Amino acid sequence: MAYFLLALAVLAETTGTALIDSTDGFTKIGPTLVTLGCYALSFYLLAVVVKLMPVHIAYALWAAAGILIITAVSVLFFKASLNWQTVLGLAFLIVGVFMVNYYGQLH
Repeated sequence: MAYFLLALAVLAETTGTALIDSTDGFTKIGPTLVTLGCYALSFYLLAVVVKLMPVHIAYALWAAAGILIITAVSVLFFKASLNWQTVLGLAFLIVGVFMVNYYGQLH
């Protein structure tokens, strides 16, 4: 259940981040309310998740998944390009999250 809620938190956070440009600097009320609602839902779900798993693991997964998803959205929908250094950094991110999850449970 914790991982399902965490996935919903990531989905809410990345939706809010993807929509932030549509707020026009928080001057458009509709997109602003949706964006803020997504962030509020994300933090609420993250708060629930940290009752079910250690905060360092939940936050590492939440943050890394958000970065990876927003990067993919940027490439696919906003035509951003990635250089090899960025791809390497994303690979390090994945390895780091794996290490936090695998070794973080042993303490």
